[in-house]
Amino acid sequence: MIEDVHFHHGGQLDRIKHGYPDQQLPWVDLSTGISPFSYPIDVDVQSSYQCLPQGHKKLIAAASSFYGVDNGLPIPGSMWAIQHLPLMRKVNPNPNPKPNTNTVNDIRPVLLPRVGFNEHAKAWSAWGFNIEYYENMPSTDQLERVQACIVINPNNPTGVHYQKQDLLKVHKKLSDNNAWLIVDEAFMDLTPEYSCIKESWQQDLIVLRSFGKYFGLPGIRLGSLMASEAVIADAQNLLNEWSINSVAQQVATTAYLDEDWQYETNKRIIVNSARLKKLLESLNMISQGSDFFQTHVSSDAESMYQHLLRLGVYVRLLDDQSGIRIGLPREEDHWSRLEAALKSYIKLNIKPLNTVI
Repeated sequence: MIEDVHFHHGGQLDRIKHGYPDQQLPWVDLSTGISPFSYPIDVDVQSSYQCLPQGHKKLIAAASSFYGVDNGLPIPGSMWAIQHLPLMRKVNPNPNPKPNTNTVNDIRPVLLPRVGFNEHAKAWSAWGFNIEYYENMPSTDQLERVQACIVINPNNPTGVHYQKQDLLKVHKKLSDNNAWLIVDEAFMDLTPEYSCIKESWQQDLIVLRSFGKYFGLPGIRLGSLMASEAVIADAQNLLNEWSINSVAQQVATTAYLDEDWQYETNKRIIVNSARLKKLLESLNMISQGSDFFQTHVSSDAESMYQHLLRLGVYVRLLDDQSGIRIGLPREEDHWSRLEAALKSYIKLNIKPLNTVI
């Protein structure tokens, strides 16, 4: 077995397999939190790739219908925005200056959740920004000292939801000081009541959405950035005419408008999400999560993670090794394998599992 089996992201099954060559069962990959119920692809792939991608008008119209806003910009995955927003802030920190403020060569820190998707911290650090962290919600003092604050709603990996009204209050405090509020809503699709997307036209408020997680097609590499006209214009300047490939445009345009599929898929996700929560509860494993995953915090997380891998069940070990995140199984065999693997670990484990998040 290789020594380094802890990676910063899920979905790295090929690398994991190399560490467990004696594991003979088909692997069950529950490491990503992406919906296992993917949208069926029905496109002429060859003809789609024979020409350069055309304009995004149909895609934009379909996305506007799905999200209920018309200030969205299609981007090649929400990761594109995570990586480029620091550059946009550095190059043009004050696109709509307010009276009596000066953000030229802004050296204020950027505020990030201590537990959350680590690519945010990686991107801001790469562009030379100083990082400061908050635990649950940013304090008033912190909001007055930063030039940007990132909130992941619901949080990945804890699954914590933030109330929209609370975030709008945070936005008001930040905007008064020419600071951004960036809300990463990658796992928001089934809980729109928490979303800030309808307010994303406001200055200094930026909302990111992911296509791949809800539609189960992360390889499409598509997302949306919702923001004010000034921020959208800056983002467009960094994109080229062919940023969204032809297949992604065709599939997403159809998927965004397919309300029947969305209705049935919502039901499937909700049922399976409740089933996963109930399974963990039956094993006395306290968890918290979103509709797409459950996270169990435990001092034994690393050993549990290793035990599951030895049985061919791949979940996500948190960055600080304080817990495991479990995505939704799709097949009945995957449910059975997960349950059996967890039960076998519990039989070998002498410490209580129920650690509160």
